[in-house]
Amino acid sequence: MDLVSFGNAFGHLSYLILALSYWLTNIYWLRVVAVLGSALEIIYFSYTGGDLAVGIGWTVVFIAINVFHLVILTKERLSLRLPEADAPLLRESLSGLTDFQIAKLLRAADWKNYVAGDVLTRQDAPVDALYFLCRGRANVEVSGTFVTYLEKGTFIGEIAYLTGNPATATVTIDEPSRVLAFSKMKMARVVASDEQISGIMYQLLGRDLAMKMRRTNTRRVLDEDDPTRL
Repeated sequence: MDLVSFGNAFGHLSYLILALSYWLTNIYWLRVVAVLGSALEIIYFSYTGGDLAVGIGWTVVFIAINVFHLVILTKERLSLRLPEADAPLLRESLSGLTDFQIAKLLRAADWKNYVAGDVLTRQDAPVDALYFLCRGRANVEVSGTFVTYLEKGTFIGEIAYLTGNPATATVTIDEPSRVLAFSKMKMARVVASDEQISGIMYQLLGRDLAMKMRRTNTRRVLDEDDPTRL
């Protein structure tokens, strides 16, 4: 048999594309690639000759299943949009996630407006949400001592979210702020449905926590060098 004939070229390309689909983690593009590979497989079957009705028939079934789910996924993608005013900040702060994935996360959150003096988390108290500061500023206190301030693009309550423990600090709104409050239960469902979102979110929360620690340590060093600093 000629492995490099014109007809067999479709077979090689088909199975190469199908093999590629197994590497994809994004379910939408996995299905797109699987449909393309299956379609080429049918062309390959038609060139090989013989009674291939069973193989072609089942390939058509696989294509139909993937197309059905692609229609559902496409409708879902079209229905999810980022809020125009907050899109730039969300894309920057949640880098690594697509607009669609960010929009999925927003389904697990509620937009809330706070005024100066409102408390988001209280030290040693349970935290029922993961907060993301979109506008405004908040102060962080530990045991009644001011530690640092948080500005837009910052997560709040991430340690409690990651560990399930009570809050390690009291976070108080310092000026009128707009905040995304992610429900733990809804967030868990979104993260469970997309491994990529799960992995990137843990990276983002870790990065955010590291930046806060660096800022806090820098402030502590400056205060030790100059006791008169506020």
